[in-house]
Amino acid sequence: MKKSRMLIKSAVMLIACEFTGFVINYFFPLCYQNYGAVMCVLFGFCSLGASLCIYADFCSKAGAKLNTRSRLDAAAPNEKHFGAVIGAVPAGINYLFVLLLCLSRYKVLGFDFYPWYKTLTFYFMPITYLFAPNSLVFDETGRSMSASVPAWDISTLGIFIISVLPLFFLLVCWAAFYVGYEHIDLKEKILYGGKRGS
Repeated sequence: MKKSRMLIKSAVMLIACEFTGFVINYFFPLCYQNYGAVMCVLFGFCSLGASLCIYADFCSKAGAKLNTRSRLDAAAPNEKHFGAVIGAVPAGINYLFVLLLCLSRYKVLGFDFYPWYKTLTFYFMPITYLFAPNSLVFDETGRSMSASVPAWDISTLGIFIISVLPLFFLLVCWAAFYVGYEHIDLKEKILYGGKRGS
């Protein structure tokens, strides 16, 4: 697989993560309304974990293929850290969303971007609720409902956490690609400490 195709595929994989996050978090608003922060942690772990697994699988396979091709060409450069470049694609896309959210928070944009941010990053949504929780409001019939806080009410800590989250893509892609490129058998290392057969 060519490196340019890997980068294009990395961008497409983010759409798969978005869809996965949507499926996992389909019932999150209802659960959040009843159980609060506990559901943020549970759903957040599942949705972010699933997205990172998608990228880890892709990068480890891409790393193994690239190394196999490199071994056939003695002049080929060592590409074991190329996973960081692959991870920079989803991280960069997410940082564009973070930038728009920050501009909205400080009222540089003329609209509230936070609902859009949550929609574009379903895989992060439950975690963002921990630091920018919805408020409970009542309609004219007295029924309670969960309403999103505006971007300008997100705390500084919330913005900081939201800004750190895209780095998970970068780290996981780099690590998974490195493992695949070096043909490291994680199962054997975890179960046997790499000493089996020695």
